[in-house]
Amino acid sequence: MRVTSIELENFRSFSKIEKIELKSINVFIGANNSGKSSIIRALYLMQENAYNPYSDVRFGCGAFSVNIGVKDIIAPWRIEDPGISDGLLSIDVVSDDRRSGKVSRLMRYERSIKGRTDISAIVSRNPYNFIVPFLSRRKTSSYDENVGRKTSDHIGHDMSNLAAKLSKVSSPSFHGHDIYADSCKSILGFVLSAVPSENGQYPGIYFRGDETLTIDQMGEGVPNIACMLADLASCRDKLFLIEEPENDLHPKALKALLALIVESSKHNQFVISTHSSIVLSYLGACDDSCIYSVCHVDGSIPAESSVSLVDKTPSARLGVLQDLGYSFSDFELWDGWLILEEASAESLIVKFLIPWFVPGLKRLRTLSASGADNVDSVFKDFKNLVLFTHLEAAYKNAAWVRVDGDKKGCGIVDKLKSKFSDWDKNRFSKFEKDQFEYYYPEIFADQIFSALSQSGNDKRAAKKELLCQVMAWLDEDEERGKEALGKSAKEIIDDLRKIEGQLKELRHHQASEQRRKNG
Repeated sequence: MRVTSIELENFRSFSKIEKIELKSINVFIGANNSGKSSIIRALYLMQENAYNPYSDVRFGCGAFSVNIGVKDIIAPWRIEDPGISDGLLSIDVVSDDRRSGKVSRLMRYERSIKGRTDISAIVSRNPYNFIVPFLSRRKTSSYDENVGRKTSDHIGHDMSNLAAKLSKVSSPSFHGHDIYADSCKSILGFVLSAVPSENGQYPGIYFRGDETLTIDQMGEGVPNIACMLADLASCRDKLFLIEEPENDLHPKALKALLALIVESSKHNQFVISTHSSIVLSYLGACDDSCIYSVCHVDGSIPAESSVSLVDKTPSARLGVLQDLGYSFSDFELWDGWLILEEASAESLIVKFLIPWFVPGLKRLRTLSASGADNVDSVFKDFKNLVLFTHLEAAYKNAAWVRVDGDKKGCGIVDKLKSKFSDWDKNRFSKFEKDQFEYYYPEIFADQIFSALSQSGNDKRAAKKELLCQVMAWLDEDEERGKEALGKSAKEIIDDLRKIEGQLKELRHHQASEQRRKNG
């Protein structure tokens, strides 16, 4: 089942919002208490035992109404005619007694052919549930050690049944086991499962043979991430309601989680609230995603909120990021990007090779991946970020990756060409020499040999010291330095000039296309 839209009236801080169209991934951003969570709470009402909606009736009103467009209706809701798969779900809540907090909730399903039919909420047990909630207050004070079927199938807004859930997904025969195990290893570094306890089983891991380490002895973010990974690995055709997925997660782990969400969105739907620029840029770069900004209406008493779709334009998306407190204005200052394997290459290219030999690239932004193993992830992060802020037209094919010419470098180039096949192949290339230090002036040949002969931390320290010596020598006499680099780094200079030509050609083509579109 999929939710296609939602409308609210007299719900919390919303007096009325017209239809909000929803896609596979829907991200809601805004300041604290702006109303982001209200959208999630309204959708959660479809499922039984979500929460008591009494407090959601807007101040001064006696009732609220939520209209949710749905399609591909799940079996329990295919009333009378299973051939009708689209319709409108109406949820009306009327306050019976403000002093007691009692409410009456009526759910109706409306179709153009059959009219309205009263229905009950969707059950909150697997596999018949529709909502998978991950709310901001999802931490639990204790874990149920009962791992029976009833416990594992329960769907709630805390993680008390985590042991039962992990016991199921940790079994090699379970259909989502491999995805869960691989995700745990890449994000947590270990596979969290259920281990024996006094009264059943408890979330934890085995180490050193039969010894166990329980989840209570792990970081605060572990329960949340493990629970979410288990559901992402096993759920199909569900609606995930996630508040602030960035909570308690290291940025690297968060990115891995977001990658899994993107993959899961092929067969699940997501409504997510966030304050994180990482979440916003990563998920906002997806094709089937939309971003909504939620904000207070100035001077409104009682509080009034509004929702607006963030346009897919550079200025609109940059504005959203700036509202989050993250400045991306510099992205509009660069003509293109050059991603390099090592900081030494970046330092020499930025300070000497471009200013001395290819000044036309002074507006080429360089990035160091700080090692061959990071090149792929740095380019991927760049692509997500740039496509989020500027979309495809601005920086498509305006980024180049250059790595050392060793065996690992060859593998990186082949991987990038295959992984990003929609980019020009010549954007990914390797230098002829297997160490960038070989492009230093010939006078440093002995020091180069000495530095590269070492290993580990000694090698890194020697390379850093050598770079400082080379840059100091170049600074002493510009003419001498230009002559030396013109010989030793000729390959790099020629490549930079080639990039300059490709960049000019790309910008000329884009300008021509824009003129054509403008008539």
